[in-house]
Amino acid sequence: MLGTGLWAQDAASYQTPPKDIADLLLAKPTPGVSINGNASWMLLSERNSYPTVEELGQPELRIAGLRLNPNNFSPSRGSYINNFLLKNIKTNQEFKISGLPANLLGGFPSWNPSETKIAFTNTTATGVDLYVIEVATQKATKINKKAVNTVLGNAFTWLDDNTILYKATTQSAAAAPKKSITPKGPTIQQNLGKAAPSATFQDLIKSPYDEQLFEFYATSQLIQN
Repeated sequence: MLGTGLWAQDAASYQTPPKDIADLLLAKPTPGVSINGNASWMLLSERNSYPTVEELGQPELRIAGLRLNPNNFSPSRGSYINNFLLKNIKTNQEFKISGLPANLLGGFPSWNPSETKIAFTNTTATGVDLYVIEVATQKATKINKKAVNTVLGNAFTWLDDNTILYKATTQSAAAAPKKSITPKGPTIQQNLGKAAPSATFQDLIKSPYDEQLFEFYATSQLIQN
């Protein structure tokens, strides 16, 4: 009797390099710096050297020349801030910010007109939120009533010291248009006149379904906090 041996292959997993190499590759870049007008406070924005595996694993929709995350109405590619610090320039003392969200993926820090507050966005797997840091107390607070839409950038602006106008999503990601199995009509392409070089732009709108998707993700409503 002959026996057949079956070998189970272990599931592949990510490997960790030697500590010296890991320390070199994962060393944090120099923080970004933003100083208020009278040079009394400095905002330090820390970033990771590379995106995490979780960030790289997020879905991506390519449409109208954009790269979008269809789950949270935000660009799918970018560099995020993972920590904020405030520094008193006169005393040289640094302060941690309380109230920052766990696993911070921050962006677009912006001082209010009197430079007593700083607004920023935080991107999660399911949406984008808006936070405000009180410089005097070094405390961050979430202020948005609805999820923020950052698909087309410029997601918010200060109207005065206490009021922010921001672009909010109008529907949940689950309401995105579904592609019909049966097309409503043919796809028509024309080439009239002389031959010309093809456009170099990527991922242009090519069908009525693409139009529906772009309208869905790019549409927003203006809301005051």
